Amino acid sequence: METILKPFLDLMREIYIGSENEEVWIIDAKPGHGLTMTIKELTAKQASTPQVKGGSTVAAHVEHLRWSIEFAMEFYQGRQPEGNWAESWKIHEVNEEQWEQLQLALLVAYQKLVYAIKDVKDWSNPFLLKGTLALLPHAAYHLSAIKQLIIAANSDSVQH
Repeated sequence: METILKPFLDLMREIYIGSENEEVWIIDAKPGHGLTMTIKELTAKQASTPQVKGGSTVAAHVEHLRWSIEFAMEFYQGRQPEGNWAESWKIHEVNEEQWEQLQLALLVAYQKLVYAIKDVKDWSNPFLLKGTLALLPHAAYHLSAIKQLIIAANSDSVQH
């Protein structure tokens, strides 16, 4: 597992934080293309505005990722997680203070996750292993969805 762990964590870092050099596998090879830097530039209003009626918001995606990491942390603490997936989508709108707190909460959750993954000594639980591996495409999907929401918002503002 050691041989796959470092590349896995490197890819997670690329998605959540961004690349520190030219070597990228998932995101654009430019500063600011990781999740935390992408959302840092948004105001609370931008993060809270759906692009279609009833659609999701950037804030909702960020909360969903934060919630899902906290859900996963239960596995790393030896417990079977319990939770209502719908709860992870409860936040749609935030004010500036809430938006700053949500961004920080996502970063802290990501950092806790990295430490938890590094501390695993026994990967024999298939739920733990599959759940850990699923974190990567899950985060990549939401980064992509967030970037598409930002593109749509920028496109709308240009057309109006």
